[in-house]
Amino acid sequence: MAELKVWLVLILLWVIIGSTYITIKIAIDTIPPFLMSGIRYVSSGALLILLYILIPSQNNNYGTNRNQNAQVSHRYKLVSILNKRQWMEATIIGCALVLGGQGLLAWGEQYLSSSVTALLFSTVPIWVLLLGKIVYREKLNKFTVIGVITGTVGFVILIFPSLAAQFVEMDSPKMEFEFVGIIALVIAAISWSVGSLYSSKADLPTNVLISTGMMLFVGGIFLIVLSIPIGELQNFRVSAISMTSMTSLLYLITVGSAGWAGFFWVLRNTSASLANTFAYVSPVVAVILGWAILSEAITPQIIIATAIIMTGVVLIANKGKL
Repeated sequence: MAELKVWLVLILLWVIIGSTYITIKIAIDTIPPFLMSGIRYVSSGALLILLYILIPSQNNNYGTNRNQNAQVSHRYKLVSILNKRQWMEATIIGCALVLGGQGLLAWGEQYLSSSVTALLFSTVPIWVLLLGKIVYREKLNKFTVIGVITGTVGFVILIFPSLAAQFVEMDSPKMEFEFVGIIALVIAAISWSVGSLYSSKADLPTNVLISTGMMLFVGGIFLIVLSIPIGELQNFRVSAISMTSMTSLLYLITVGSAGWAGFFWVLRNTSASLANTFAYVSPVVAVILGWAILSEAITPQIIIATAIIMTGVVLIANKGKL
């Protein structure tokens, strides 16, 4: 039953994150990337914290009646929210995952296609394994390593034509900006990996709503602050935001919050390697959504790549730290 729950959360996580590659691209079309990401994560974090406060805790035996239980529960939640130690931990993780990881991803994606962005970010599980080995001296399960390699091979097959096209047009004036975007995505993947490893061992509230909300809120604040000195607000006008960008931002704030909560639940209950399998599967989901929504063709190449990627995921899931 526990394994079934993990798989259900993983599938939800893959679908939601797979859809965010497209929505981020649409959102930053008329909203500066760091500002967009900052608004997204401050709003998502505040939403999750609010839900944590409003949703009654279950299995409380603090008092003899429902009212007393509710009072003690709210007092406990208030203490949890004001825990300085846990806010410090959330700040560290928020900087790594949200500011460095997702912020740079959105910023780099303005110079790259969604597929190339996904390919570069798919290196996350590899960095997780390498950093886990170096920093925490974790033993690398051979099936986990094989799964990561298999997933990477499948993903390269899936994205290779798009990646090759970026380097064929060497005389294009866009190549310099694309190179900057690539560097940003590599740093984003490393930063995300650092945050994933640290989060799995950090002193955070056990409730996924408040722990996720704290990290997103702090990371979002840093993103908004960063958008000011780099000049994103100088020529930005709210009236210039298109309806599609605003709709995408609202989607990222609401539905994206569920994806983050799912990610941290898997991260804290299984392993960083398993939680980060989204880096392989979510781009495949994005391709399928493109076919369903935009009538994009699904080629034999995509089918083969999908089969290889899923094989890698199964190897990681079944031989990981479940």
